[in-house]
Amino acid sequence: MIPFVEALIVTKNKYKNWKEIPWNRIQIKIYNLQYKIYCYAKNNKISLVRHCQRKLVVLEESKLLAVRFVSQDNRGKVTAGVDGIATLSLAERLKLANKLKFDGKASKIRRVFIPKSNGKLRPLGIPTMEDRAKQMLMKLALEPEWEARFETNSYGFRPGYSVADAKWCIARQLQGKPKYFLDADIEKCFDNIDHQYLINKLDTISMFKHQIWSWLKAGIMDSTENDSSEINEMGTPQGGVLSPLLMNIALHGMENYVTKEFGRNKIKVVRYADDFVIFGGTLKDVQKAEKLVKEFLEPVGVNLSAEKTRIGHSMEKKPGTSGPIGLDFLSFHFYNVKCSKHRGVKNTRGVTQPFRLITHPSREAVANHKKAISKILVEYKGAPLGRVIERLSSRIKGWTWYHSVTQSTKTFSKMDNWIWHKLWAWAKRRYRGAENAKLKCFSVKGWNFGYLTEDKVPIILDRHDQTKVRKFVKIKANASIYDGDLIYFAERLSLTNPRIKSLRNLIAKQKYSCPHCGLLMLPNDVIELHHVLDKNGKRTEEIRFVHGHCHDQIHSTN
Repeated sequence: MIPFVEALIVTKNKYKNWKEIPWNRIQIKIYNLQYKIYCYAKNNKISLVRHCQRKLVVLEESKLLAVRFVSQDNRGKVTAGVDGIATLSLAERLKLANKLKFDGKASKIRRVFIPKSNGKLRPLGIPTMEDRAKQMLMKLALEPEWEARFETNSYGFRPGYSVADAKWCIARQLQGKPKYFLDADIEKCFDNIDHQYLINKLDTISMFKHQIWSWLKAGIMDSTENDSSEINEMGTPQGGVLSPLLMNIALHGMENYVTKEFGRNKIKVVRYADDFVIFGGTLKDVQKAEKLVKEFLEPVGVNLSAEKTRIGHSMEKKPGTSGPIGLDFLSFHFYNVKCSKHRGVKNTRGVTQPFRLITHPSREAVANHKKAISKILVEYKGAPLGRVIERLSSRIKGWTWYHSVTQSTKTFSKMDNWIWHKLWAWAKRRYRGAENAKLKCFSVKGWNFGYLTEDKVPIILDRHDQTKVRKFVKIKANASIYDGDLIYFAERLSLTNPRIKSLRNLIAKQKYSCPHCGLLMLPNDVIELHHVLDKNGKRTEEIRFVHGHCHDQIHSTN
């Protein structure tokens, strides 16, 4: 546990210069309030939870923090809402923070469509910049309360939790014994959640209810040029800052609803956002669990997808099951295979079992990865070779890091073989012949895809097999980033962040803290590498990990 820190004594609108805001003191103050909310919620002291939430949302510090999260910490490409605002100047950030309040109003949502892996389009609802900041302010108050309540095996959209935690949990289930499973997917979950059910379940402050209701009912526009809009009668639009938390709240309780009908350890539920899997020892248990899930989801307003939901078995084709042997979940494939005793794995009692668990990237994940690489090569057909290599390497490193918690060595090797032939054909077309292709793209030793700069520095494409299979330790049961044990989450960064894993000695030397502000670096923080400057302001070879906003502050003062 961390001690509470003396609160800042701040008059209204004290902070006049964005560059000089003391973010460390602000974050300590807000975290202390969130820690109180979490503890009170754990102990079911609801009146004290509400008192702290009311206090938090009116503080100038929390408003500044909310604006920073949505306007500065979002380092990627930002899509504008109907207001047309994608970025804010420093003065505009202060202005927005000063006027931020819950007034029960919401602007219309801009709807955009992004392609899904199956070729279909996913609708995203993009709020205005002001609504994003208001939603983040709401999240600062609501998330600690619900983190104290969420079930053990809910892993999606939670601070400090990851896909690898869910994968580890599933693997643990199938290591002990081949099982029946219900592989379930909720059909258009974000789009169909019943608004009244969600508001009733939130059971929160009236001011919060009115504000959330206005966001849920905000009109949806397909473009900023068309003033016509449709009322959002159901669902919480994907794309909003608050939407993932609201979805988790709507689905909270499903695990307990199902497992309470069975004996201890008879049924296991693992959920990641709106995808979940239920394991059971018998077909009858899994079929009963499916009925219970449907009962639970009915008042929520959502249904199981008939197309994507099935009952299967992890090792054999059994009566009452459908689809292939094994389970595809979160782009991983899990299945059990029979084997001789000397190749089996010991169970918790030390007995060697005549089967073992195999996990690797799913066929769909591999196919989608190949499509993404092919698309990059088409889009970058006229780009400089350095940009092509940079874009492909980024894609490869991200994909291999995600799948490196499985037995992925063979898959990575096969992908390297596939991409080499793909790049060879691409280079021959681009440079009109094998000789030119070899000279331009494969002149580096070992027939690697790359080239030598004028200074004879090799620029080479990253290979899949450069990423090694990594060991992963699942997060502690019921751990929360709001429980006060921040050092636990800081030390787990090398398990979840690929850049930090490669430089884990550096982060350990820094004691997992930012040298600029002194605060710990946590899973949801933007973390960047800073090259230390000398006395003349010139960049040196010495590097340190710093928070993204601290990095901005360092360079703004220099």
